[in-house]
Amino acid sequence: MKIWELHASLGHARIRTTPDGDADVGGLLLSEKAYLLVMRVMRPQELARLVEAEGPAMAAEWLVARLAGEGLDDTGRGLAIGRTRLGEPILRRNDEAPLAEAGRWQG
Repeated sequence: MKIWELHASLGHARIRTTPDGDADVGGLLLSEKAYLLVMRVMRPQELARLVEAEGPAMAAEWLVARLAGEGLDDTGRGLAIGRTRLGEPILRRNDEAPLAEAGRWQG
């Protein structure tokens, strides 16, 4: 069971697992590593409210900016916006996103 499935089962937020095994929080896709990084600075309900209020694209931009200056650890981990194998935008941890995928949200 993925951690976001546990969060969803406890009623914390509307979160599901995509067929590729990533988290889908109201239309915002996150890899497992990205989800865990985000959970270091906010709760599942807060993430769901952010996506609902701002939409997936703006929430992704906000999270990338927020975690860029957070200094969560000494490894320099942050978020990058990439694409799934089907071309959908997804947040990944910056050390797992291929350089060709990293960049700004395109739609």
